[in-house]
Amino acid sequence: MRIHFLVPYPKDQAPSQHLKFEQYYGRFEKAGCEVVHDAFYSLELYRSLSRPEFWRKAIGVLWACLKRLRSLWTAWRSDLVYVCLEAMPLGPPVLEWVIVRILKRPMVYDIDDLIYLKKPGSRDPLPTLWDRRRKVEFIMRASRHVIVCTPHLEKVARSVNGNVTRISSTIETAKYTCRTRYAVPRVTLGWSGSFSTSPYLHLLDHVLSVLQRRYGVKIRVIGDEKFAVPGIEIEALPWRLETEVEDLLKIDVGLYPLPHEEWVLGKSGLKALQYMGLGIPAVMTPIGANLEIVSHGENGVFADAEEEWISVVSALIEDQGMRERIGKAGRKTVEERYSVECNWPLYLDIVQQSLNQPRDVARAGKTAWSK
Repeated sequence: MRIHFLVPYPKDQAPSQHLKFEQYYGRFEKAGCEVVHDAFYSLELYRSLSRPEFWRKAIGVLWACLKRLRSLWTAWRSDLVYVCLEAMPLGPPVLEWVIVRILKRPMVYDIDDLIYLKKPGSRDPLPTLWDRRRKVEFIMRASRHVIVCTPHLEKVARSVNGNVTRISSTIETAKYTCRTRYAVPRVTLGWSGSFSTSPYLHLLDHVLSVLQRRYGVKIRVIGDEKFAVPGIEIEALPWRLETEVEDLLKIDVGLYPLPHEEWVLGKSGLKALQYMGLGIPAVMTPIGANLEIVSHGENGVFADAEEEWISVVSALIEDQGMRERIGKAGRKTVEERYSVECNWPLYLDIVQQSLNQPRDVARAGKTAWSK
C-alpha cells in the first residue's frame, strides 16, 4: 500500500509537521506501507520565507504551484492521499477536487491551524486569491476522514464531516528522554518554535528584561536565529532535527505566550508538550488547547498578565523543587496522553478505515461551497 503525503513543508524542517505525522512514517513502513513525502515548498524556498525578498518568494511560490501539478501523477499511483492543510496555498482546491472526483482516491485531511483566517502579522508572499474558509470546508467534506488537534477545529470539522478524530501533536518519548538534573547554577528560560510564531514571544519582552536584570537568567530561543530584543542578552538558534532534544534540554523553564486571538484556537499546544515531554516545567497562556493539556500548578503553570508572568517564572527560578515536581508531572502527562506510542493506533486505524470506507459515507451537512 502506498500513502501519498501531500504536505506544505520539506521533510524534517518544520517542527509542527514533524511532531504531527512525520514521526509516524517509520511505523507506517513497518506496517507494510510505502510512504511518499510530497512537499509544496522546496528546501530553498522554505528557507527563504523568513527573508524580506517579496518578489523572489512570489515567483518561487508561483513556480511551485506549477510543479505541484506533478503531484497528481503520484496521487494516481497511490492507494490513499493524506493532505496536510492544503495542496497549494493559492486558489481553490483544484488538486483536492481532481484527487477525489477524477482520480477517485480516498483522502485523509489533517488540519492543525485555522488557515482559513488571516494570520496576524502574516508574511505570505502572495494573497490566497480565494476564500480559504470555503476551501477548507470543501476539503473536509471531500475527505474520508478529518484529523484535527483542538476542540475548536473539531467543532468546525464535525459540521461538515461525520468522521473526525482529534489527535494532538505527539511526542516520541523514546527520543525525548526526561531530564534528571534540576539543580543548575544559572537558570535558562527558553522558547522553541519558528520564525512565523516567534513574534508571539515578543509579548514577553518586558518580562524577560525584568527577569534577566533580577536573576541574571540566560534566555534561549530555538527556531528563529534572528530573534532579538534590545537590551536583552539572547542566545538564538535555528531549529535542527539532529540537535532538537539536546538544544531543548538546556532550557530549565519553557515559555509559551500566546495572544487572545481566534487564530490561536487552532494551536495544538505543541511547545508545551515539547517542554513537558522532556520534564521541563512549562509556563503558558491559558487559552485553547493549553487548557486541556495542563492543570495549573500541577503539570504546568498558567500566566496571562505581565505581572503574572514575572511572579510565576520568578517562583520557578527560585525553587528547584517546584521545577522538578512540575517538570516530572508534565512528563507523566505526555507519556499517558500525548506520546507517539499511545496515538499510533489512531493513525493506523484512520488509514485502514479510509481505505475500506465506501465513498461519500463521511459527508454530512451543508457548506458555503455546496450552496
